[in-house]
Order: sequence, then C-alpha cells, then structure tokens
Amino acid sequence: MAPELLTLNPTEDARVELKSYSETIPMGSLAIGVDNIHHDVFLSPKFVQSARDYLFDLIRQGTKARYFPGIELRAVKAPDNAAFRKILTDLLQSSLTQAKFQKNIEIDLLFRLALLKFLTQEIGNQFANLILEGKEWIRQRGEHFERSQQAHVIKSRLSELQSARRGVVRVVGQQIAHLLTEIEENVISKARRALFGDDFAQLYDLLKNRLVFLDGGKDDVFFLEHYVLLGNYARDPDRFEAMDELFQDFLRDSGLGMAAEPAYVEARQAHQNLLDLAQGMRNEIANLEEQRESLRKRLDRGESFLNKFLSSADPADMKASLNDVEARLKHQETKLEETGPQIEAAKQKLEFFTKDYKGKLGDFLNDPENAKRLFDQTSVAANGDSERGKLLAELLERLEQQEIIYHVMSSYEIRPIIETYCPPVHLQQLRKALVSKEEMKRVESILKQVPARQLALKPIEDLSKKLRRYSREEKLSFVVRFTADFLWLRRDLRNAEHLTTCMERVSLISTEQARELSRINNKLYECVLPEEAKPQQDHVVSHVIIKADVRGSTKMTQDLLSRGLSPASHFSLNLHEPVKKLLDRYSAKKVFIEGDAIILAIFETDSNQAYARAVAKACILSRQILAVCNSYNDRAATTDLPGLELGLGVAFQGSAPSYWVDGDSRIMISKALNLSDRLSGCAKIAKRLLTGQKTHFSVFQFLTAMEGASAEELDEFLVRFNMNGIELNEEGFQKLSEEISLDSVETKLDMPWGKENVTLHYGEVPMGDSVELLVLRKGLARELRPDGTIGVESTHPYYEVCTSPALYDLVAALIRTQTAAV
Repeated sequence: MAPELLTLNPTEDARVELKSYSETIPMGSLAIGVDNIHHDVFLSPKFVQSARDYLFDLIRQGTKARYFPGIELRAVKAPDNAAFRKILTDLLQSSLTQAKFQKNIEIDLLFRLALLKFLTQEIGNQFANLILEGKEWIRQRGEHFERSQQAHVIKSRLSELQSARRGVVRVVGQQIAHLLTEIEENVISKARRALFGDDFAQLYDLLKNRLVFLDGGKDDVFFLEHYVLLGNYARDPDRFEAMDELFQDFLRDSGLGMAAEPAYVEARQAHQNLLDLAQGMRNEIANLEEQRESLRKRLDRGESFLNKFLSSADPADMKASLNDVEARLKHQETKLEETGPQIEAAKQKLEFFTKDYKGKLGDFLNDPENAKRLFDQTSVAANGDSERGKLLAELLERLEQQEIIYHVMSSYEIRPIIETYCPPVHLQQLRKALVSKEEMKRVESILKQVPARQLALKPIEDLSKKLRRYSREEKLSFVVRFTADFLWLRRDLRNAEHLTTCMERVSLISTEQARELSRINNKLYECVLPEEAKPQQDHVVSHVIIKADVRGSTKMTQDLLSRGLSPASHFSLNLHEPVKKLLDRYSAKKVFIEGDAIILAIFETDSNQAYARAVAKACILSRQILAVCNSYNDRAATTDLPGLELGLGVAFQGSAPSYWVDGDSRIMISKALNLSDRLSGCAKIAKRLLTGQKTHFSVFQFLTAMEGASAEELDEFLVRFNMNGIELNEEGFQKLSEEISLDSVETKLDMPWGKENVTLHYGEVPMGDSVELLVLRKGLARELRPDGTIGVESTHPYYEVCTSPALYDLVAALIRTQTAAV
C-alpha cells in the first residue's frame, strides 16, 4: 500500500512532507476453518516437540542459578541452539516453498502467524510447567519433607519465580525474537526474494515485531531500554494515550491535518441539524407546558362563584384551549421521542467518521522517519528561525504547558542508575521521584526499608536538580529524541496489536481427529517438514533430464591408449567422480554414465513438488558440471593430458517417464531424454563458423529452412552450436519462471555477428541457507545462408543458461543497485 502524504507548507523552501504507515497482513484469499471463524493450521509435530523441549531448557537455564540451586527437576540438558535453529529454518523454508507452489504469499504469512502464536503461547506454557515440576518435586518427597525448612525455602523461591514471570518471559521471548530475525535476514529473506521478488518486504518487517513476545505485550524495562518509558496510570500526564492525543493535536494545529472528507462533513452537519431540531422541540415542549399550567390554574380559579361572577372568560373556551395545548404537547413529545433513534444513528455515523479520521491522522505517527522530516538536525540550532525550528519550539511549549517535559526527560536520565535502585524501587517510582517531591519521599522510605543495601538518596536528588538546570537547547534536543522514540513505540505497539488480532484468527490444530476433519473438508493448512510430508506411495509427477555430452571421447580414448594411459581412470577421476559428489546436494539421480556422456535426472513427486524446484536445481547443477570440467582443463593445460569439451542440454517434461525392464535393469523412456540429447549437440559447421568468436555466450541456433515451417519441421533444419554451454528447453524455462522470481534486463553485448541488444533473465535459487544467482539468455535462431554467412533473426526462440562470470558480475551489481535503492 502506497503511503499517503501530508504537506505543511506549499512553498518549496519550507516544505515539510510526512508519510503515513498502515501496513496490514492480507488474509483474504485463505479458506476459513471448520468452525467458520478461524484459519486451521497444523504445525510439524517434530518441530512442535523440539520447540517445547528447547523452550523449557532455555527457561530452566535462565532460572536455575537463582531459583533452583542444587535442585534437579528432571534430566535437563543445555539448550541445543544449533539444532533448534536448523529445524526452525527448515520449517520456515518449507512454509515459503509451499506458498510458492500454491502461488499465494498469504499461505506463508499464515504459517508465520501460526508460528508466532505457537511460540508466544508455548513460552508461557513451559514457564508454567517449570513451576509445576518444582511443586511436584516437593510433593514426591512425601509429607515429612513438605513440612521441612528446605521445602519452605523451595516454595518461597517458586513464589519469587512466579512474581518474576514478566522478566523471564521477556528474556526468553527476546532470544526467540532475535533468532527469528537472524534467520529471516540471513536465510529466509534471500529465499523469498528468489521466489517472490521484493514486493512483500514490508509485510515481513511487520512480522519481526518484538513486542508480541512480551508478557501481555507491554514491559516497562523493555520500553525503557528500546524506546521510552511512559506513565502507566490514568493520572500520569505522560501516559501513552495522552501523548498520542498531544501529538495528533500538534499535527492538526500545525497545519499538518488532513482536509475532512465530504462524507465526514455531511455526517457532522446532519448530526448537528438533528440536535438543533431536538433542542427546538424541547423549547416548544417547555413553552407548551407553561401554557398548560397557566390554563389549568385559570380554569381552577374560574370554578369559584365569585370568579364566575367577575370573570369574563368562558370556562368552555379555556377547556378547549387546554385540550388544544395538550394535543400539541403530546404531538411534540412524540416527535421528540421519534427523533431520539435518529440522533443516535447520526451520532454513531459521526463517531465512525471521526475515528476513521483520527486513525488516518495517526497513520502519520506510525512512521518514525517523520520525526526527522519534522525536526531535522538543524532544528535545535535554528530554534524558531526555520519552519522546522518553529515546529520544534511549538512542541516544546506544549510539553511545558502540560507539565510533561520533565517526565519525558526523567525517562532518559534514570537509565544509568536503574541497576542500582531497581529493585527495591519500581521503575515508575524512580522516574517520578525526579519530578515529584512527594514521590521522592516515598522512594526515600523504601530505601530505608533495605538498610543492607546501603542505597543513598543523593544520586537521585542530584538527577532531579540536573533536570531543572537544563537549557532550552538541551530541552529541544530531548524533544527531538523523544519524538523519534515515541513514534517507534507507537508503530511497534500498533503492529503488535495488529499481529495479535491476526494471530487470534489462527486455530492451531493439535489432535489427529481435528486435523483429519479439517483436511477432508479442504480447510486445513499444513506446515510440516519435508520428511514428514512423504506419502506411502510417492508418485513421480514430472522430471528434468540433464545430458552432458563429452565431445571427441573416441579420439581421446585412442590417444590415451596409444600413450599407455588408462582412459577409464582418466574419465572417472577427472569428471565422473567429481560429478557424482554433486548429486545429493541437487537431489539428482544417475540415469547413465559412460565415457562420452553423463545423463542425470531430477524427479518431482507428489510429496516434494512444492519445494523440489527441479529445473532451477538442474540449471545450477549443469553449471557445476561445467565448473568441474573447466577446473580439469586448467590443470590439463599444465600437463600433456587432453582437455575436455562438453555440451549440456537440460530438458523438462511435465509428466513422469516410462520404463521397460531388461533383466535387473530399468531403462527409462522419456521425451525429455531425447530432447536433452539434441540440446547438448553441436554441429560441425556451427563449430567451424563460431569457434574463436568474441562473445560471453556459448549457445546459438541457426535455421537453414524457410520461415513458416512447423515446429517439428524446424527442428530438422536447426543447426545447433553448444561449446561448453547449457541449453534449456522452452517448457523448462516456463517451469523455471514458476519456481523462482525472474526479472529481466536488456543490455548491448558482443555477439558473433556484432553488438546487439540482449535480453537477460535473472533470479536467485534458494539452496539450503544460501541462494545461487542464475542468469539466462533468450535468443532467437538466425538464418544460416548457403554461403555460410549469418542472416537475420527468426521468431524461433531458444534459452541459454549463462556461465560467463562477467555476466554474473553485471547482474549481481544490478541487484545490489536495486536493493540499495529500496
């Protein structure tokens, strides 16, 4: 969502432009669970158990020395940080790859919300388990032990631990938050960029929120350390709600408020009109009531004999007038009663628009960068000489008028002394003691209650005096700092509240019965590890064939034999064995390996098709095979051994291969097998024509037939050049564009027939904890004239997996430039 803008002054010299922030987690495309309210999510059982054990060990480690010295509740080991990091990384990668397979980023966001909900709940659960096990440890030792002094000491420590829950949850929660952030920044963000591009970066920044791991979402110690400590009580002038209202009023009064929408103006006017109408009715009713009372009194007096004799008014006329007044009064009361619901409806509508208006204005307080936009580094020095200086002076004046400035400054000043005085003094008490004499006396009383600590009051008194001596410029500096800290706090509190709301929409399925019910209704989202997803019968659904054609193997064999050397060991040691070592990393299987060819396959099955990325892995593996070949050729150049020349073809087929059995051997039958053979080929005429040409590319195609021929006919007339290059079939390129996020760039490069614009497609392939850059070129076959010259390009495309380091350096620099721009 693009941020809205607010501008203080239309003149360029005094322009103050603010941006809004209102990022939200999209969940609109996700299926609602079986309860018709929540989204059903099932998390990996292996991960769930690992997380529970890790969190218990983490809490136990952090509390053992202080609360359980010499007591072993159960066989507790030190937290295995590396193992938990790995399984957490694997689960996040599984979530991301499943979202890519379903082509829906909201699935990954849902799994991340479910993970946050599970972890935040489980920290509290494992803390409760630790308390419970402490009590159970006492109970198991019998009634006699329960009455012992040691048992009373342990119970006292358990009580202290329960009181320290907020601090324990804070420490453990922030360790988990740090681990999630570290995995996100070093591993997952790279994989997500490779699969989805950079479009969703802000959503995942929102998910890094640390406040969701605090007990109840708030913690004074954490706020003081990372933001600013505000008041907690309704009487505190610097409580969050009061400061938020102050900043919103400041924006409005400074000319930064938004123009009210017509609907809001209309609702406000309609509400006011109804209020005026009701007031007019009340005035009319009061007037009629006075008339009625007057007529009743006159009528009562007229009943006496003397009044009948003296009065000229006819009693019948007065009764008629009274009836008329009562009828009009009843009519007005009915109208007023009917107006009540209309006023209430208009009020609710106005409150909705008012809340919406305040919400939009508050969005500008959710962007911490607006603090810099409002008050730049020169504002303090300018002190009213510039537009920003005037804004800063105005904000300081408001803080002084409402007696808030010293509360704000005290939140920063107490930081050096909190370890000394807290406990026994509460953070809020210590902060207020710098501002209030009454609170200073309370703190003094508390310090006297712990004489063993020998805590002096003087340092606190010195800080209190220091606050009063600050100059105006120093106060302005505090205001600039406070504004930035408050905006960060507001943004993170807003995001934490939003995340909590989204997490409440997630139902964590924990039983097999509930899992099966949700699954059969197609309502379940399952985030499991790859090894947990394998069905009993894992059918192949598609495959990729890689063929590396070793050129001139027959001549090379004869040459080696003539010199008394072994061709078998030569091919085995320098090509086949190094290639075999690569297969496991890329989930590749050997189909055929002989002296003149290496044929490999990567299969996608029912269980792994969400994360296999078969074509991407095949392209990276092909590059590695060429790297093995080039490494050997570099060594061979210093010896008398022949060099290796390869051509690689990568062919994807969106279906399973067929097999026929010859004894104990299975022989594969696949269109991709035949196609990879053609893609790896190199015609002698093309080799003679292009060898030695200056270019970054190794694959070209030429046509010797007229345009208009069918695809089957064209293949017969294609002249292929593949000299240590990799060609990918068109179906494989389309599959690759589904597996990873591909961008493209057009640049002018050297070709065998001169310089021309070349389209390069590039993307990153997640490989474990890292990503591999992949660059491809889309080319068009050119005409090969009868005289051996190269003619114009056709419309027949082909795709080359680039291997030139210069091209990868070019694209890597482009990616760095784009990342820096973001």
